[in-house]
Amino acid sequence: MIQVFLVEDHGLMRAGLKKSLEKDGTVLVSGESSTGEEALRLLSDRKMMVDVVVMDIGLPGISGIEATRRLKEWSPEIHVIMFTVHQLEEEIFSAFSSGADGYCLKDTSVHSLRVGIMAVSMGSLYIDPKIAHLAVKRIQSSGFPDHDNPLTPREMEVLKLLSEGLTNKEIGQKLLVSLSTVKAHIQSILSKLSATTRADAAVKAMKKGLI
Repeated sequence: MIQVFLVEDHGLMRAGLKKSLEKDGTVLVSGESSTGEEALRLLSDRKMMVDVVVMDIGLPGISGIEATRRLKEWSPEIHVIMFTVHQLEEEIFSAFSSGADGYCLKDTSVHSLRVGIMAVSMGSLYIDPKIAHLAVKRIQSSGFPDHDNPLTPREMEVLKLLSEGLTNKEIGQKLLVSLSTVKAHIQSILSKLSATTRADAAVKAMKKGLI
């Protein structure tokens, strides 16, 4: 039986998911949380048995993407599948950049979510069929990444703007993306450059010749 932890801020959604996922006996919901911070606190208890975390992106406090990044830093063995309404290409790839193992849309069937949970629990990557074409599009347009530059083209745009001193809101307005998307990009940039602050990221990028 796969032990699942639910991170979803809507109580009725959590209750419905728990009941539906446990219906066929292959999944056991061993814990749940309404925020990323609470989830990280509960999951830090090594006594809790968890195979897969079903993580919403739009959470109060830290986003599901940031919660996933932090969780993967100290528990890479725990698999994470994003379960969200977000279909923006940049948010999808930011989720995978944070360490997510799967991405499933909320308008899918419970059966599909269960398939995704089973797939990531076995170490596979799962992408909702409705957004799989975006991954193909990204590969076709970008090819394989330059090993000397770990950042995506959009992350490079964000990096250049933050190095110019723009705020997250200003970067979002400039690139026509949401504030949560900008935050996700910055967290990914910090992680990839092993930086602790925006300024540190800019300095390291300049040293690498990226900007």
